[in-house]
Parts: sequence; C-alpha cells; structure tokens
Amino acid sequence: MSDVLETLPEPPEDVVVQPDGQPIRAATADDAEEVAALVHAAYRGEESHEGWTTEVGLVAGTRTDADAVRALVAAPDSVVLLAEDDDGLLACCHLTKHDEHAYFGMFAVRPGHQGRGIGRRVLDAATLWARAWQVPDLRLSVLNERHELIAWYQRRDFVLIGESEPFVEDELGRPLREGLALLTMSRPVQLEP
Repeated sequence: MSDVLETLPEPPEDVVVQPDGQPIRAATADDAEEVAALVHAAYRGEESHEGWTTEVGLVAGTRTDADAVRALVAAPDSVVLLAEDDDGLLACCHLTKHDEHAYFGMFAVRPGHQGRGIGRRVLDAATLWARAWQVPDLRLSVLNERHELIAWYQRRDFVLIGESEPFVEDELGRPLREGLALLTMSRPVQLEP
C-alpha cells in the first residue's frame, strides 16, 4: 500500500495513490461518462462476457449512468476512485462514509484487464481512504449468485455478516432470476498502520 494516505488525518479533495506505479485518483464530474461506460461494460455490457464480473443472465438494465456518477462525485462524504493507464480508465469504485463504516460499491475493472491485480490495488486505495476517514469497517453488497466474487472478497479478508436483502427492481436493474439477494460483507479497516 501507499504511504500517501496512511499519514493523512483526513482524505484530500484529490489524491494520487501509486500502488505498484498504478495511479489512482479521485474522479471529477468530467469523468462521469467514462465511469458509467466502464461500469456497464464490466457488469452488463457485451464486453462483460470477456471477464468474470458479468451479471448477464442475473440482472438486466443499465447499472449506472453519467448523471448518477456526477451525483456521487458531488455528494459529501463520497468519492469515486479511478485507476488509469495510457489507454484510459481501467477500474473504478465508489466509497461513501457512514458513521460506523465506509460503503464500497460500483467496483468495476475493464473485463480485458481483470485478473492482473488492478482490482486489488483499487480496493487497497479505497481501504486507505476509509482509514483516513477513521471508520472501523469497510462494507459492500454482492449478489448471492456471484459465488466466485464472494470467494474473491473472502480471499481479501471480507466476511459475510449475515445481512441480506432481496434484490428488487430499481434504477440499478431488473432481476432475471427468482431469489436474487444482496449479501453484506465486511472487513475491518486497520486504523493504526
């Protein structure tokens, strides 16, 4: 992990974290179109078949849009983190600060780049950001049918905490299978490096 955030009392407005030389920065409103396209490509677009994060066959609809991303960028206690290279956006995530935890969502890695450690670096940067927020816990939600994704998070010290809620149709999509649920996973944020 980078020393950039480990020493900060509060998260900065804009930061470049350089784990393994891979720049990770906070998104601006100007990034919204590209972020929305990446998230759709990773989960529900045709490109998602190249990776292992596809939700095709589980959920239909657009995962997010540029207006929603702009709202996340502008919201208080909220940050969208981006990993890029010379070819453009590789990965993103959204982090929201709550009283007892930071919520980690909208996590996407371009399908052709999955399995190269980019996702792990983005998760590390999000953990550093949560540490700067001084929250003790990082949480996320994952579809109950995504066994390989649950296992990936478990290898990164997340545990299922026994909370779930049915996945119902909303602006994030329409379930294509009966019994889809969102399971909550959590891992502690080490506040003392």
